[in-house]
Amino acid sequence: MARLTLPPLPRQTGYQEVQIAAGTTQRPAWGGPLLPLARTGDRWAFDVSIPAMAAATCGAKVKLILAKGKINTVIMAIREPGSPDRDYGAPRVALGGQQGTSLNVAGLTPGVVIPDGKWMNLVIGGQHFLYLVDGEVTADVNGAAILKLWPMIRRSAPLNAPVRLADPVIEGFVTIEVGVSIKDFAHVGSAAVNFRIEEQE
Repeated sequence: MARLTLPPLPRQTGYQEVQIAAGTTQRPAWGGPLLPLARTGDRWAFDVSIPAMAAATCGAKVKLILAKGKINTVIMAIREPGSPDRDYGAPRVALGGQQGTSLNVAGLTPGVVIPDGKWMNLVIGGQHFLYLVDGEVTADVNGAAILKLWPMIRRSAPLNAPVRLADPVIEGFVTIEVGVSIKDFAHVGSAAVNFRIEEQE
């Protein structure tokens, strides 16, 4: 199984973030309060709507990658509008085997602020696991910090595993919702497509 990386998508592309819950909610048969039951394994999906783009540039390449994305994982960059560009250093896991919703990180730029709601990846064996930073935190003078994450860590990372704060991505399998729409206007090809990319675990 290969890892395929999508090229930059048109700026007009629309994204919808979807949390895939591993848990469930108990609904009492005779009324009463709802009871959420959390389980480790919540992950993310993105519903993506790509408008017509020039098939002669990135259209054909995108179509091919998406077609292969049912049996190969696809990596797609996540846009963070309004998020300032910062030098996060070379963050890494500072303690192996961590679980729950806290992650001890080292290798950050001293004093760098990691904003609340920032997307980040925990990279294990080359696979990107996607999380949100739950609460703003500032790295100390040694470049260390404890990040609160959402959802819970679903696979423990080894010591020194990379933590990706700059240029986060989602990695997973692709489902094409409708199909690729091909148009030819004045001999200029274009392609539009809607798809979902969902983390594999």
